[in-house]
Amino acid sequence: MIKIKVAIISDIHGNSVALKEVLKDAKKNKVDDYIFLGDLISEFPFVNETLDMVRSVSNKVIRGNKEQYLIEYDKEKYDWKNVQFRNTIFIYNELRKDNLEYIKKLPLKLKLEYDGVKILAVHGSPNSVEESMYIEDIEKFNEYTKNLKEDVLIFGHTHERAWNNYINNKLVINAGCCGVLSYYIGQAEYTIIDIKDGKVDNVTPRLVNYDLEIVKDKIIKCGILDEDRVLINLIYLTINGKKWIKHNFLQEAKTLMLERKHELHNDDAKGIFYKYFKLYDDDIWIGLAEKYEKYFLI
Repeated sequence: MIKIKVAIISDIHGNSVALKEVLKDAKKNKVDDYIFLGDLISEFPFVNETLDMVRSVSNKVIRGNKEQYLIEYDKEKYDWKNVQFRNTIFIYNELRKDNLEYIKKLPLKLKLEYDGVKILAVHGSPNSVEESMYIEDIEKFNEYTKNLKEDVLIFGHTHERAWNNYINNKLVINAGCCGVLSYYIGQAEYTIIDIKDGKVDNVTPRLVNYDLEIVKDKIIKCGILDEDRVLINLIYLTINGKKWIKHNFLQEAKTLMLERKHELHNDDAKGIFYKYFKLYDDDIWIGLAEKYEKYFLI
């Protein structure tokens, strides 16, 4: 009888404090292997610490949209002038050269097999790191599973609570969000799948506590507040159970941009950078930062 435990971890977003506790929990649960589904880094600035932990436990790692932003910034630094990109630029400057080369080589998807169970691992969807697949997107799941050659489709990106379901006789798993989970305060989520005798025997979402004050202290000490006080606060508010503040900030920014009749680029053929390039004018971003500063915790 063969038993295999696999931990699926997605959307760390540089939160090395959360990841450290998740890896401890996985070890306690006697996990045999780890799969990482992208968005390993950004927006929290603990980039090398996070990547070093990932690299130390697994070679089954894919790229998310956050890695793609850094790769595209590496190619076109001269165009990234807006203040909204200061978080990305700080993190890029923190990246060791070996870790930059590491993320450049990460695949967009992986096909894996454990004791005959075939798994397709993606970040957003089988088609794109940017496409979101929410639990209610039945048509998307029907489309992606009806001709799926693998037995299991695993993904992240949406930051939803972890869930799983059989669709067209294929097991679909949203692994949850490790680093910026907004549904619980100071908790990270990941998923363990148990494979037994050539079948998935169990799927278990895990919630793990971590210390928000450690995260806050690391933010203050790393120096990112000198470059980006806005986005880092919006993200920190998210893990403190105040996701609505970040949501409202970005929605207002988008509305103001559209009122200026700017075209918001959304052409996947041009790459993710062009989708977000100059999404908000600096005065919009700065003005909203002043409006929302009263909520900032750092």
